[in-house]
Amino acid sequence: MIRRKNILFSFDQSIESQHLYKYLRDRGFSPVLVEGGTAEIIYQTSLKRPDLLILYDSPPDIDVHEICKILKGQMETQSIIILVLDGKDTKAEKLATFGLTADDYVSRFLPVEELYAKIYSLLSIRDLHLQLLESEKFAALGRLADRIAHEFRNPLTVIGGFAHRIKKKHPNDPTCQEYVSRIIKEVNRLERIVDQVTEFEVSTVGQYEYLDLIKLLKELAEEFTACMRGVPERDITIDIPENAQIPLIHASRQGMKNVFKNLFENAVDAIPEGRKGLIQVFTGMDVEEGILWVKVKDNGIGIPPEELDKVMDPFYTTKPYRIGLGLTLVYRHIRDMQGRVKIESEEGKGTTVTLMLPLILKAPLPTHNGAAS
Repeated sequence: MIRRKNILFSFDQSIESQHLYKYLRDRGFSPVLVEGGTAEIIYQTSLKRPDLLILYDSPPDIDVHEICKILKGQMETQSIIILVLDGKDTKAEKLATFGLTADDYVSRFLPVEELYAKIYSLLSIRDLHLQLLESEKFAALGRLADRIAHEFRNPLTVIGGFAHRIKKKHPNDPTCQEYVSRIIKEVNRLERIVDQVTEFEVSTVGQYEYLDLIKLLKELAEEFTACMRGVPERDITIDIPENAQIPLIHASRQGMKNVFKNLFENAVDAIPEGRKGLIQVFTGMDVEEGILWVKVKDNGIGIPPEELDKVMDPFYTTKPYRIGLGLTLVYRHIRDMQGRVKIESEEGKGTTVTLMLPLILKAPLPTHNGAAS
């Protein structure tokens, strides 16, 4: 089943429209009615970015051709599926009226089951297309990451090695010591960036196994807590409920370790120095939906609304010491596991990242020592 989709409806008072609206809502979709003319539909579609826009051709204040032309002409909205429901008798009439700007045209008088099948098919094809584009993008990004790591690591090793030798050779020259220390500091920074690039390239490498996710999370939390223990301005607690228990997941241990390492690092970075920080981990499952979920919630500064859609894009970062691949790695790995990532944030209050993974109903529950039962 395709995941829950957002659908915009142009307002229409017909019985057919009301019937289809209710039919979609009852099957897990999120239809939203848009009242108004051409300009309002274009504005609301650009604002809400739905997966599908359903247009009825009957209201006199709606210019279907103009709506399609503008939305398909904008990069931000051109991937939105536009389905026109009209009363024309033939396909030729539809094409003559609307050109080739919409994705499909069907009669508004078709049985609601047929309309639903058409909508489901269009959304499924769009999902497959987007997955293909993402796979191609990540494959190209992986090749680039491998090349960057290879080309940069050797020169950095040479520069850093010679800088250390110079520093050791001239211990009584303060100017030399200052300059060489700056070189070493920048070399270390670049090496950390190369490590992040390499981590992205190998993020999905690793044998899949039945994995006790709670045990892994507690181990990571202990590592982060130990690292922060010697830093007085970083008073941060990572809270994982003692009684948390979910079935084992089928995953790569290293891959999931990288996922939560990046989530914990982002959460720590979001908490200002001097603030008592709290990172909470919640787990659960929804048998009916067939998902197992993990939430990582922090009480940091939050993410501005205008940046929320960009945070999983490759190389997008607001931190000078990060390369912007952390959340991209998270998204890529969870997607490869047929899962989903959801990010919610409120400025000044914090961010919650939810990972939704397929629930393996026959997977064993972990025992206290982390072995499968």
